[in-house]
Amino acid sequence: MFRYEKNGINIAHKLRRASDPQDDFGRHMHNFFEVLYLVKGDVTYNVESAKRKLYPGDVVVVAPGLYHFAEVNDDAPYERYTLKFQENLIPAPVVSRLRGKGAFFGDQRKFLPLFDGMETSYNSYSEEDLYYLFLCDTLRLLVMLSSEETSSTEQNGIIRQIVGYIDDHIYSPLSLESIASEFSFSKSYISNVFKKEMKIPIMQYVRNKKMIRAQQLILSGEKKSYVCQKLGFDNYSTFYRNYSSVIGGISTLST
Repeated sequence: MFRYEKNGINIAHKLRRASDPQDDFGRHMHNFFEVLYLVKGDVTYNVESAKRKLYPGDVVVVAPGLYHFAEVNDDAPYERYTLKFQENLIPAPVVSRLRGKGAFFGDQRKFLPLFDGMETSYNSYSEEDLYYLFLCDTLRLLVMLSSEETSSTEQNGIIRQIVGYIDDHIYSPLSLESIASEFSFSKSYISNVFKKEMKIPIMQYVRNKKMIRAQQLILSGEKKSYVCQKLGFDNYSTFYRNYSSVIGGISTLST
């Protein structure tokens, strides 16, 4: 097992045994890419409205801003490699190809030697040299994955449509009323079905999505006042309060 972090890259080999204290596989979003390679475990992984039962050798690629979480059977050991990296480290054409695909790549056991090689490197090279080696390994993995076919998933059709609508209208002043009206459902029905499937209240999901997008815009150089208006907020104090609350609590590369 190992963990390495430097200059926008976090790579780890993790094992949670059945006898270990339960990990927190929290439901979250963040502004960096995350890749998971499953070595062993009884895990169902959720990315936005899609979910898939994972098998050894499966790979999950979570793009920045996507809501995701793992449902882990605590009675079975859970071993995986994880890569987290900032988008600006990867060439734009590779990022574009990955964003055009789904999140799940089944039966990618051919990549296990690459991940095991990272652990060998970790025990053999300096921290500085490891950065360049791991950056090359990450790019190699992503280029190869971008040419692979993605795997089928379970999806709730209504949830998929709601998530798509929120994404398409992220710059609008979304409300529970407007979303329910769009799909001709009651507010209580929309709230209940979304919470049941996504394990998060729908307006909390909307708020988190907007704040992740706000962070991306601010990091790209946009002024906070402009971002506030662009994301459909009439009041800067409300925007700032939401931004501080959400961004202060999201995962970082170190977590």
